[in-house]
Amino acid sequence: MNFIFYDFETSGRAEPAKKTRNGQWDQILQVGAILCNEDLAELDRFEMKCSLNKSLIPHPSALLVNNLSMSAISNTNNISNYTLVYKMMEKFKEWGPAIFIGYNSISFDEEFLRNALFQNLHENPYLTQINGNKRADLYNIVRAASLYIPTCLKIPDMKGSYRLENLAPANDINHEDAHDALADVIATIEISKIIKNQFPEFWRNSLVTSTKSGVSEILENSHIVCHHESYYGKIYPFVTKCIGKLGIKNRPEVFVCFDLKHDPIDYIDLSYSELEKSVFEDKLCRKIRNNTHPIIMGHENAMNFPTYEKIGADAIHQRADIIKNNKEFSDKILQILVEKEYNNNYDQSQEDILEEESLYSGGFPSAADKLLMKKFHDVEWGQKILIVDNFHDIRYSYLAKKIIYGHDPSLLNKYDSELIEKTIAKRLASSNTEKWLTIPEAFSAVDDLREKYSEEEDKLEFLNDYNSHLEEMLQMYQSTILTYDN
Repeated sequence: MNFIFYDFETSGRAEPAKKTRNGQWDQILQVGAILCNEDLAELDRFEMKCSLNKSLIPHPSALLVNNLSMSAISNTNNISNYTLVYKMMEKFKEWGPAIFIGYNSISFDEEFLRNALFQNLHENPYLTQINGNKRADLYNIVRAASLYIPTCLKIPDMKGSYRLENLAPANDINHEDAHDALADVIATIEISKIIKNQFPEFWRNSLVTSTKSGVSEILENSHIVCHHESYYGKIYPFVTKCIGKLGIKNRPEVFVCFDLKHDPIDYIDLSYSELEKSVFEDKLCRKIRNNTHPIIMGHENAMNFPTYEKIGADAIHQRADIIKNNKEFSDKILQILVEKEYNNNYDQSQEDILEEESLYSGGFPSAADKLLMKKFHDVEWGQKILIVDNFHDIRYSYLAKKIIYGHDPSLLNKYDSELIEKTIAKRLASSNTEKWLTIPEAFSAVDDLREKYSEEEDKLEFLNDYNSHLEEMLQMYQSTILTYDN
């Protein structure tokens, strides 16, 4: 099966932590992608940059990392984000089916991809999981490699050792243009080649879980499995026995695995409330989502990890047998975790969901709306406006109008144009703490970065350019708010 290696440079990079930074309130600014065959030889490539949407403020730290100035993204060859997403989608469909793979792509790039497809009216945002496509993440594979094949890659002894910009040069891979999308893709391919060429069996095994069914098959049919988690740059191995999955409506499928460093005998006879306390305080279980490309290896690796080696292989298998033969115990743990999830979901459901962030909560488009989406993309701009009010789902009507506004506000009727203009102005000029980055917050971020880079003239010049554009935008939005409020 072919591979699609891809990477995005975006307007936000998970900073600050309180902000949503997975595509709802940010955008893709550059895409780089290379199609490779099974031997990782290049077959084709695609690269494109686009202009900044009118409805958001990019974070200055993201632009510094990506080396994309406000002047540059304010007008990038007149290519809009809508156009970039459409052309990228056409190329990806042409290349598929394939395994989509990036570096930290599932938690970052994948979310931007899904939200970009949703907000730009593509019928199924889950491109990497449909029509025979699969998805993998080299970041997961690299971290697993450090446990199972530690001689394969050189992991630098430094903070951020697993970051691509540090890992690539440590393994003699030229990566001078780090955080350029296409350069990052090339570095990702080169690291993949090292792993595949030196340890082909590990490479094959690591791709088995690139589908949800692959994960489910391993966990449901294995007596004991090995997997890992990462916290603050450190990799922690686990040897576990799967006890079942959490069946929660409209949520990704999550498998629950009992950590065999604990002896189940110590917990089987506890009351429900006592067990509930122990589940969380003693961290009896690990969760594995079947849609995040977890790297799962066989039980033969268990004795490679000191914590479990001390327990011994025989004891580990005995504990797994106890779990297997005590379904009531497993069911109680699952019930405890389900109740916890429902409580968390209730708290989250009390928040207002806006159209831009409704990908996971609003359901899929109807057959009629899918046809309208295709027609919207096929017709000229002057004809798109005739489609927008025909969508059954009002989210798509709103998103369609927002796309047209980004292209040419005069194509909309006066009411819709003014409503979108006023909404954008009030959102971005807000002095409150919002889900998106506001102009006052952006000014504050610039001040912090100026202090951080006080001795670096090139970065200060970059920030001055950003600040100048920000001042113009604030003046424009404040004027807009005054116009419509009077």
